[in-house]
Amino acid sequence: MSLTLVTAPTSEPVSLSEMKSHMRLDGNDDDSYVTKCIKAARQWIEGQTKRALVTQTVDYAIDSNWPMWNGLPMIRLPLNPVASVSSITYVDSNGTSQTLATSQYTVAARTHGSYIVPAYGVTWPSVRDVPEAITVQFVAGSATVDEDLKIAVKILATYYYENRETSSGAPRAVEALISPYRSVLFL
Repeated sequence: MSLTLVTAPTSEPVSLSEMKSHMRLDGNDDDSYVTKCIKAARQWIEGQTKRALVTQTVDYAIDSNWPMWNGLPMIRLPLNPVASVSSITYVDSNGTSQTLATSQYTVAARTHGSYIVPAYGVTWPSVRDVPEAITVQFVAGSATVDEDLKIAVKILATYYYENRETSSGAPRAVEALISPYRSVLFL
């Protein structure tokens, strides 16, 4: 299984001017580096929380067959919140790429733990047993970012900026701010 960015975010959760104000930076000498620190902070937080802080389109490739969860066919999406599912493609048993009709599945878009299941009375088609047999393209993220996540981005980006040579991990304040957003799986 793999997750691939298709369409990158067009903005960051914190603007350059917001970040420079937070850092109390004047001038434009470090704008490029500060922008990179913002992006790195967002990506680290997204990786830790499995949440897209800003809107982006991704492909989620699944190997071999339709995944099952607790004995039921279910595709659990690895990045939340899910704004929409653009398409589900699969390699049929003859080796031909097919697109699953939207009437064939239901999307349960949740803040934590979005998933896709067959529509009522539908059995998903057979797929060829190959790597990346199924690909779900979906849009994750939101137009608004919670304030505590924006603060976490600011703190972490500042940490990266101030500790260019030795930064690793994240300050405890960032860990505390993102803790409520971490995905928890209940089995």
